[in-house]
Amino acid sequence: MPSSPPWSALLVGGVLLTAGLSLGPVIWPRAQAPQVTRVALPAPAATAPSREPPTYPATASVQPLISGRLNLNTATTEQLEALPRVGPAVAARIVAGRPYRSLADLDRVKGIGPSALQTLQGLVTF
Repeated sequence: MPSSPPWSALLVGGVLLTAGLSLGPVIWPRAQAPQVTRVALPAPAATAPSREPPTYPATASVQPLISGRLNLNTATTEQLEALPRVGPAVAARIVAGRPYRSLADLDRVKGIGPSALQTLQGLVTF
C-alpha cells in the first residue's frame, strides 16, 4: 500500500472542518428572538360609565342575541339565556310567567332573587 503525503491528511481535515462549519447552522439552528414593535395606542376616552347596556351592530349574516335592553315580554329563550344569571330553566320560567310590567313581576319567577334582580335591572325592559 503506497503511503500518502502528510499534507493530504491536512487537506482532508480542512475539508471536513469547513463542511462541519457550513452545515452546523442547518443541523443545529439557533433560536430566533422575537422582535417587538411598539405602536402608540390612542388615549382612552374619558367618558363616564353609564348604566346603559352596549348596543352591538348587526349585519346581514350576524345578528347579536342581545343588543341594548332586552324586552322580557318578546325575547326568545336563547336571548334570555344570554343574560347573566339566567340559565335554560329560568329562561323557560320567565317565558311561562309572561307578561311582565316591572321588576316586581319578575321577582315572582322562581330562581330569580334580589341579587339577580339587581344584575338584570339595567339590562331588561318590559
